[in-house]
Amino acid sequence: MYETEETIREKYKIKKQHIIEALEGIRTTVTWLETSIYQNIIEDVTFYISDAPINYPGQLEIDDEGDFKPIIYMNIMAIAEDYKNKEYLLDMKRLCVSCYEYAAFICLHEVGHLCHGLLGGKGRDKRDRLFDYFNRGEFYYERFIEEMKYGHTHEEKKRYRNIPHEKAADQFAFHNLNIMLAKLNKSMEKNE
Repeated sequence: MYETEETIREKYKIKKQHIIEALEGIRTTVTWLETSIYQNIIEDVTFYISDAPINYPGQLEIDDEGDFKPIIYMNIMAIAEDYKNKEYLLDMKRLCVSCYEYAAFICLHEVGHLCHGLLGGKGRDKRDRLFDYFNRGEFYYERFIEEMKYGHTHEEKKRYRNIPHEKAADQFAFHNLNIMLAKLNKSMEKNE
């Protein structure tokens, strides 16, 4: 991210401005979450933001050994690339989206998985509930992988978005993105 605009454009085929917007969208979302009704849910979550050129924009991981440590990995390079490729059309089903909003949506999507797991999973503690949640969705992911031929076609991505856990996390992200943006807009108007 600290390379020149030209280097980023030539090497990675994305705009530096989109990387910066993605980072700001994630930072704003995490700050909002820390004061939202979800503050207790994310209190032990680590948000790990990376600019390594990898292929996924966000991912929730839970360490299955030791202390409960959920980590939400966010990749600003992958978000900027997906934004350039207009993935938001499938993910958010909207035509006009900024990279900032798209990054916030991706972050909220991963928090959505966490919330649904903690609320809907069965178990004695957070780890058990999350693993139960993911185990109950495994069938759909495995079926998707079995039927997948390429992994990146429009139809395959559309089918992936219809996996029940993905749909639920998308709905969580939509709902909370609208609340967050409305609150931020109100705050900006108040400061003017």
